[in-house]
This record gives sequence, structure tokens and C-alpha cells, in this order.
Amino acid sequence: MNLATKSMISLLLCLCVTSALFVGCSSKEKTTATDQQLQNYSELTETESFPVKLKLDKEYIIQSKPRRLAVLSADLVQALEDIGAANLISSVSNDAPATASTSGAKQCGSVLDPNLEQIITNKTDWVLVSSQMRRSQIEQLKQEGIGVITFSRPADINEIKLRYRQLFSLCYGLEGATKSEEFLNAYQSKLDEIIQPAADYAKLGQRKSVIYLAKPDYTLATGETFEGKLMYQMGMHNIGELGSRWNYPELERKALTPEVIFYDKLLPIEAITESEIYKDSPAVQSEQLIPIDFSAVRLQGMPMLEELSKMATAVYPQAYGL
Repeated sequence: MNLATKSMISLLLCLCVTSALFVGCSSKEKTTATDQQLQNYSELTETESFPVKLKLDKEYIIQSKPRRLAVLSADLVQALEDIGAANLISSVSNDAPATASTSGAKQCGSVLDPNLEQIITNKTDWVLVSSQMRRSQIEQLKQEGIGVITFSRPADINEIKLRYRQLFSLCYGLEGATKSEEFLNAYQSKLDEIIQPAADYAKLGQRKSVIYLAKPDYTLATGETFEGKLMYQMGMHNIGELGSRWNYPELERKALTPEVIFYDKLLPIEAITESEIYKDSPAVQSEQLIPIDFSAVRLQGMPMLEELSKMATAVYPQAYGL
């Protein structure tokens, strides 16, 4: 074999090896690119519902789905339980309702006296409150990268619905809109079943006079209170509307002649039946004294609806076929 032939064969072998290396590298690059696309797609599907903007008294940007919430207000614990998100609570207020699914959460005090060390150690994403924390505490949490979201306490049913929508957005991002509509449709349907028959029945005749008594003799739900508004919606005449902020004017005590008394179930009934103000009232004489779980109503969650049903059927049983 002459020199020219050998050179030609060597050149061809080099070309073949180079081609093989090029194809191998190209294939590897394509595989890497495909893997990266799959990884990016996976990340996208996990976070596509976020970020979302939460509009309260101020705006909050929720960048990703919360995993660990510290909830310092019992009413927010109840609301999260209602929407199926109590499992996100890692730190919980000391006064949280016992029925909430927070057994794995650590107690972290209250809005007035929070355990900031506990909240920080728990690597909390957000702290939720329904009354103001001290600014110094908010700043301390902020330095640890933990934001505080302050919700307003609902003044009526519409504001309760708004808070549910806000919590759905916080916990589920863009998917929260659909979830909240489904939840609120069922909520409104249940509420209508409770309130509407009583309201309609009251229109047919004289409204019954009632009071919502926290403790004798003059601490009762007044007209502007949440509870006072609910009784009005159910077609009841709340005698306590004459007062303000749970204080009934003693000068008007002669007008305290309710036909029905709703009272805090923690009160001994004797405190009413032996009261100089109420012992001769139509409610006591006809034994229309109805114990109510004031805590359930105050928390404004789903357990509240059961108490409203008890109130409506006690005042207007005929409206419910009783």
C-alpha cells in the first residue's frame, strides 16, 4: 500500500471519529435541553396559581403557596378550618377553637402576647391576625422575612363572605376564585334555609321582641353589633337596639320586656330568672330562655349557622313546620 493510500485511509478514519463525537455531543445537548424543559414545566405546574395579589386595607403579594401559617386570632383559625385549610397552620393562638384541625400546630400565644420566638423557629411563611399587632413586633418578624397579614373583623354576612374569598386566594392562589364560589354558593344556600323562613313569617304578623344577653342586666347585643344585625335579618325586634356597644341604657330598663331571651350558655339561668329586671318579663314567664353558644357566633364560622338556626326556630317555630 503506497503512502498516498495510507494517508487517505487515516483521513477517513479521523473524519468518522469526529463525526461520531459530534453526534454524541449533540444528542447529549438535546437530552439536557429536554430534561430542562420538563423540569421547568414541573415547576410551572406547581406554582402556576401564584403569585396573587391580596387586597385588604393594604396590598400583599403572595409569591407562592403558603406551607406554614401562624394564626394568632381564633376567628381566622375557624375560617381556615371551614375552607379546609387548617392543615396549613403550624403555629396557632392559645384560644383557638378545640374543634379546629390544628393538633399538629404549636401554640404561639395571642395577638396581644405572641410568642415570636416560636413563630420564627417554625419558619413561618405568614402570620395572620384580625386585630392589630404592635409595630415593633411586626418589624421584628419582617427582619426574619415573615410578613403579617391583618384581616378586618366582619361587621355583617357580606364581610364574612369577603374574608372567605380572601383566605381562599391566600391558600389556593388563582384556583381560590373557583373554590370560593363553590363554597360560598353552598354557604348562602344554607344561610337562606335558616334566615328566610323566619324573615318571611315575621312579615305576616307582629315581630317578636328579643334580647341577646351576654350577662345581666344590661350587657346585651345592641343595634349596631354583628349579633344585633343578624336578629334584624331574621325578622326579630331587638329591644337592645336602643343601646350602644353592648351597653343598654339603664334609664330605659322599663322597656326590657322581651318575649324571648337568648343568653350565653355559660351563664347560670338563675342569673336571669332571679333578676329584678327580667324575672317578670314575658320571656321568663313563658320559659322562652334560649341558651346560645356565644363563642360560636363570635367566631363567625360555620358553627355559627347552627346557633342561628336554633335562634330562628325558637322565635318562629311555625315558619319551620314545628
